[in-house]
Amino acid sequence: MNDYCNGIAYATGYIAKEKHTQYLSIRNCDPWYADCIAKETGYVMYKANYLKKHRITDQWVVKVKNIKNLVSLSEVQNVSDFLRAYIEIHGVLDTSKRKNNKRGLRLRIYGNKNVIQYINHSLPAKEKKIQYVQNNIENKYIGKTCVIYYQNRIEIEDILNFLNGSPKNVRIWKQWEQVMEAYRATTAKKSNRTVPEFDGFIRRLEEYKHWCKEN
Repeated sequence: MNDYCNGIAYATGYIAKEKHTQYLSIRNCDPWYADCIAKETGYVMYKANYLKKHRITDQWVVKVKNIKNLVSLSEVQNVSDFLRAYIEIHGVLDTSKRKNNKRGLRLRIYGNKNVIQYINHSLPAKEKKIQYVQNNIENKYIGKTCVIYYQNRIEIEDILNFLNGSPKNVRIWKQWEQVMEAYRATTAKKSNRTVPEFDGFIRRLEEYKHWCKEN
């Protein structure tokens, strides 16, 4: 498979075992990812009902019977393609309130330790401290997940530029762009509010200089 599909497999797939055989199974509520795998491998995707928190949700599944194992991370050739798929699924781009009560951009990426370490080494940003968050399903603790946080605007923009390419889930990228546009609009409004005050200071400074020359 291509590395975008390998990223999908790492993010939302697993090796299923049944009747003395094993194969790659992909399951996601967004049909885009199962469809990518289906087109790449020739297998057919289908819709399945999945019970989640007492509610039935539709998920799209494709079972790739001729793939028995995931590729190793060292075998990934196109890192940006691989990470684009993975971060589309396990990345969250939003804003958060900082200590100064201002809101700043934030990119969170979740996963197991091996994948998060790989991402940490691969993205065009300073490596982050790996943190751990608890996983709870119906108030039942089921383990911990690793997460890394990016909160520097320049780093986040560099990461998105690095990831951008084809193929990609257009729906996810539109959401990310909306977050970026909303953040830019907020910072622009704050900058505009300071302009009159700054202009007034310059005007008074020029008037003082003129008064000094005349006196």
